[in-house]
Amino acid sequence: MASDITTAAVLGAGSMGAGIAALLASGGIKVHLLDLPADGDDRDARARKGIETQVKRHGFTRPEYAERVTPGNTEDHLDRLAEADWIVEAVFEDIDVKRDTFAKVDAHRRPGTPVTSNTSTIPLETLLAESSEEFKGDFAITHFFNPPRVMRLVELVQGPDTRPEVGEKLRQVLERDLGKVIVDCRDTPGFIANRIGSFWMGVGAQVAFDQGIAPEQADTAFGKPFGVPRTGVFGLFDYVGLQVAPHIWGSLLAALPADDAMQDYGVTDSPQFKELLEKGFTGRTAESGFYRGRDEVYDFEKGDYRPKQTYEVPKDPQELMESGTPEGNYAREVFRITLQYCCDTAEEIAATVDQIDIAMELGYGWKKGPFALADAIGLDYVASLFDTVPALLESARSAGGFYVDGKVLGTDGTLTERPEREGVVRVSELVKDAEVIAENAGATVYKLEDGIGVFVYKTPMNSSTDDVTELFTLAGEWDLTGLVVANDEARAFSAGANLPRLAEISGPNGDEQARQATIRQGIDGLHALRRAPYPVVGAVRGVALGGGMELLLHTDASVIHAETRVGFPERSVGLFPAWSGPVRLLERLLELGVPNAHKVAYDALLNVKPVPAVNVDFWRENDRVIMSPDHVVEQALELARELASVYTAPADAELPLTTETLEYTDGSETDRAIGDALASVFAGEGNATEAELADRQVTAASDVLARQENADRAEHMAKTRKPLNN
Repeated sequence: MASDITTAAVLGAGSMGAGIAALLASGGIKVHLLDLPADGDDRDARARKGIETQVKRHGFTRPEYAERVTPGNTEDHLDRLAEADWIVEAVFEDIDVKRDTFAKVDAHRRPGTPVTSNTSTIPLETLLAESSEEFKGDFAITHFFNPPRVMRLVELVQGPDTRPEVGEKLRQVLERDLGKVIVDCRDTPGFIANRIGSFWMGVGAQVAFDQGIAPEQADTAFGKPFGVPRTGVFGLFDYVGLQVAPHIWGSLLAALPADDAMQDYGVTDSPQFKELLEKGFTGRTAESGFYRGRDEVYDFEKGDYRPKQTYEVPKDPQELMESGTPEGNYAREVFRITLQYCCDTAEEIAATVDQIDIAMELGYGWKKGPFALADAIGLDYVASLFDTVPALLESARSAGGFYVDGKVLGTDGTLTERPEREGVVRVSELVKDAEVIAENAGATVYKLEDGIGVFVYKTPMNSSTDDVTELFTLAGEWDLTGLVVANDEARAFSAGANLPRLAEISGPNGDEQARQATIRQGIDGLHALRRAPYPVVGAVRGVALGGGMELLLHTDASVIHAETRVGFPERSVGLFPAWSGPVRLLERLLELGVPNAHKVAYDALLNVKPVPAVNVDFWRENDRVIMSPDHVVEQALELARELASVYTAPADAELPLTTETLEYTDGSETDRAIGDALASVFAGEGNATEAELADRQVTAASDVLARQENADRAEHMAKTRKPLNN
C-alpha cells in the first residue's frame, strides 16, 4: 500500500535538501524546493542550481523527473507550503536557523501536515523548544544519508508528542514510495549511525596513531576480515572530507556528556589531522588526504606521500586478532573498544540491537553490524577480549546470542521478537509450510494455500542451469492459479545461464548435440512458462542479466525494483541472447509502436552494459517498477492474484522479419560474428512463427558458439568473471 503523499516541500537546496527533493521526485512525488532568495533577477537561483546539480550527479533516477521539482525561495513562495502533504526541513545545522524555519512553516502549512527535519546532530527536544503543541504533534526527524538516492538508511526519531498517524504516514512514504529502511532511534546526539560510526572512526584513527600503524595497514587490518568496506577508516575520512570532520566531531562532543567515551577520541584535534588540514589535504575535495590517488599514502614522519605498502592478513577475524602481529593487535583493540561502546550506549540509543546493526550496515557499509559480527566470531571468544565483560554482552551469552531463533536481544538484555517491517516478505518463511509440487537440483516449486505457486532457484545467483530450464518445461502441468518467480537472494533475480556449462560444450571440438539441446531446452522452458494456463509474475531485484532478462521478458508481468540492473551481457561471453529474448523484445517493441523496431532490438541485445530498470522504456502496462527492493515479493504476489482473476495465456507470436541490413560494426571479428548470428534470426521477408524463430535461434547460437574465439570468451568469463575482448 503506497502512501497518500503526492506533493512535498523541501526547504534548503544544498546537497542534502536537493538530493532529498530528487529522491522524492523519483518516487513520483511533486516537490517544491525552496531556498533563500538569491541576489539578481533570478531569486530562485539557489533552488534551480540544486536541481541542476542533482541532474548532473544522477540524483534523479531519470533526468526528466527533475521536471517534477519546482524551484522557489523562502520569501516569495512560502504559500506553496499549503499544497504540501509533507514538509522536509534541510537547512543549515544551526538551531536558530532551524527554529526560524519552523516558525515560517507553521504559519503557512495546512493543519496536520507532517513536518520533518533532516538534522543529523540536533536532538528533537532541542529543535522543538519554541514550537507550538500542534506543531510538536506533527513533527519528527527523518535523517537521510548522502547521497539520498543511493543510501537506503533513514533514521526516524519521534517525540513524545508525535501523533501515531504521523509516524505511520512517514513509514509508508519512506519505505514503500522511496525504498528506504527505517531505523527507529531514540532522541540522543548523533542518533545511531553517526554516534556509533563516528566513534568507530575515531577509535580506528586514534589507535593507529598511538600504535604507529600506517593508514593502509590499519585499513587492511580492520577491513575485509571484519566485513568493512575497502575504504576502511582512513579512506572513509578522505571520502567524508577532512575539512568537514572537525565540525562533525565538534558537534557530537559538545552534545555528549563529559564522561562519554567519545570524548577520548576527538581525533580531529590530533596533530595528524591538523597537519593535513594545514596543508590543504582534505581528501576527495582536494588532490589528496590520508591517501593520494590509489597508490600513495601520507607518511607523517616524512611529511610527504610515499608508495602504499601491501599487508597480508588472515581472512578470519578471530585468527587475525590472535595472530600477535601489529595488524592483529590493532584490529583486536579497535573491535574491542568499539563493541564496548556499542554495549554501553545501546539502551540509550535504541530498543533492540538489530537497529544498531542495521544502521552500521546501511549507513557505513558493514556486511554485519557490530552485534551480528560478535555472534559470527563467537561470543565466548569475544568475551575473552575484555577484562570486565560488558553487561549486554554477558546477557547475549546467557541468551545464546544477540540473535536467537528469529528473536533479537533488546538493549535491556532480554530477548524479544524482532521488529517486523510491513509488507516485507521473506520467501523462506512464505514457503516454509507450503506444498512442494515440483523439484530438482536446480529449483523448487511450492504451492501456497490460495493456489499461487512460488518458483525458487537453488543455484548460485539464481543462474539458469539445465535443471532449471528443464523444470520450466513442466510449467503447463502444474495445478496453480498463478506463479511467482521469487527468492531471498537480494543480489539477483537471475544472473543468467550456466557459464561453465556453456564453456564446456562450446568450441570446434564441443558437443554440437549437447549445445543445441541446451539452447533448445532454454527456449522450450521459457515458452512453456509463457503458455502456462495461469499468469507468471517476476519479483525482480538485484540483477536480471542474460537468461535472467529473457525470463523476465517471458513473464506476464513483473514487479521490478527501479535500481535492478537489467541487460544482455551475452556478447561478452561469446553469444547472443538465444532463449527467445530476441522474439519477446521485438514483440514488445512492435506492440509499443517503436520505429525501426528490429534495429532497436538488435542494438539492445548486443549492448552488454546493464542499465537500471527505471531507465528501460519497454515495460508493459501491468509491469510495476517500484522504489523498494524489499516489497517486490509482496507486490508480485498481489499482482499474480489480480491477474489470475481473469487470465488467458498469450498466443504464440508471428512476427515480421526485416530486409534491413543489421550488422555490428564495432569491436573485433568475434563481435561481428555474434552480430551476424543475431541478424540471421531477424532477417528475411514476410513473417516467421514462434517455432521458426526458435529454430533460427538454435542454429545461429550453436554455430556461433562453435567458433574457438567465442568458446574462449565463454571459458574466460566462467573462470575469471571478466570479459575477454578477443
